[in-house]
Amino acid sequence: MQRDTLAIIGLTLVAAIIGVSLFFYGPGGLANVWSSAGAGDAAAVEVPFTELAQGSQSSVATRVNYLITSASQLGELWKMTDATGTPPAVNFNTHVVIAVFAGQQPTAGYSIEVSKVEDTAVRMVTVTLTKPGDGCILAQTVTAPYELISVPVGTLPPAHEDVSTAVDCTI
Repeated sequence: MQRDTLAIIGLTLVAAIIGVSLFFYGPGGLANVWSSAGAGDAAAVEVPFTELAQGSQSSVATRVNYLITSASQLGELWKMTDATGTPPAVNFNTHVVIAVFAGQQPTAGYSIEVSKVEDTAVRMVTVTLTKPGDGCILAQTVTAPYELISVPVGTLPPAHEDVSTAVDCTI
């Protein structure tokens, strides 16, 4: 009896985890989130991209990336930023949108930007996170930097690498 109960509880938990994963990360979810991964040994091919929006105020509190594959997803994501107006038109048959968020920061002086996109064994997105250096005089306001770019649709799985820099304010 007890063994059957444990088996049912275990199967229920597995089903719940799969259901939640599909809800958030499946084809109908808000966006596909990805983490960092190695690029492998393949030769790099630079991928052109276009900045759609960049700002310092979003409602995203943690460092995260999103892969947007539809106009409805872009509309929902647009609401999470301080960008004005309506989202730009993107042909999702030929392009996807990559959104990078730095998360909540304690002062002004932080930024995030996609500095490079390359196809290797993966579609490697290089993200530069800039923070204020020592001696910087900063506005004491909470910020949450972001950038949205458009790139051609690719067949490789997405990956990213973060590069951190600091602004030198001692000059």
